[in-house]
Amino acid sequence: MRKGYAAVRSARSRLDSLVLVPPSPDDWPRVTADHLSLLDGRTLNVCVTVPDDLTAASASLVLGGGSSPVVIPLTLVQRGDGRVEARGTSVVDLLENVRADSPPVPAGMRRFLLEAGQWRLSVVFTDVRGQERRFALAAAPRLMPDGPTLPEPVRADGTYCRVIASSTGRAYLSLGRDHAEAEIVSVDIGWSQITLRGRLVNSPAEACSGDVELIRRNGKVSRTLPATWQGDVFTCTVHTADFGASGTKEQIWDVRLRRPRGRSLKLCRRRTDVRSPGDVFRMPNRLLTADDGTALRINPYYTPVGSLAFRAALIPSGS
Repeated sequence: MRKGYAAVRSARSRLDSLVLVPPSPDDWPRVTADHLSLLDGRTLNVCVTVPDDLTAASASLVLGGGSSPVVIPLTLVQRGDGRVEARGTSVVDLLENVRADSPPVPAGMRRFLLEAGQWRLSVVFTDVRGQERRFALAAAPRLMPDGPTLPEPVRADGTYCRVIASSTGRAYLSLGRDHAEAEIVSVDIGWSQITLRGRLVNSPAEACSGDVELIRRNGKVSRTLPATWQGDVFTCTVHTADFGASGTKEQIWDVRLRRPRGRSLKLCRRRTDVRSPGDVFRMPNRLLTADDGTALRINPYYTPVGSLAFRAALIPSGS
């Protein structure tokens, strides 16, 4: 089962890095980036070697095309082997998401605000006579494709910014906003109850309502638990009795946010740079004790794709 989940994650990662767009007339000529990444989901780093047949006086990274491209200046640096690199670091943010409490821009760095969509990348080299040579930028090899963290982490505010590649290998910068998600903020395990705290991401204020639902993995039993809301944050308390007559055989319960309008959402921990939340965010086995003395062995855990679930089994009396 775990190998199956790993295969799904690997396939999804490859699909996330591919945007199926038709070839563009300016996909060639091209140069391949030596380095192209978004290390924190907003800081764009690029390095490309100047072609041998060019003597560049300046260079720039161009996002998009047409009459209103975004131009990011690059710095020319000579390497020890005599070749010249064009390097640059800048901050890119989604235009519609700029707020007063947005993260500050590091000193000496520029920020560029982009509309949602796919922005194709080009590099322009200018010689001392002012003549320009434009190249399509091909995507660089991904950093640590199988590492523990994602090279472009999911942003906590519900937006995303990723370096992707077209079907021809052209590098693109993709920005936008994800669908509605129920993100787990904390799971507090007490002696007699579990307190869940979550946040509804990418939903308007009027949609921030609903209750938490426990669904036994076989799908035949479910429990609806009331949730209290403050803005987009909800809190729910889970007691021993909410798992019903679980029996001494371990049962698995999935957790969803049931909304009055819209589909139910799995409670997940996905807005993180951790590739496999189930392997990293581990929670202990605990005993929950009810007022009548009933004891339940409980283990909250995250599935390999980040969904919250419970393993629960009744402890026989006298054990």
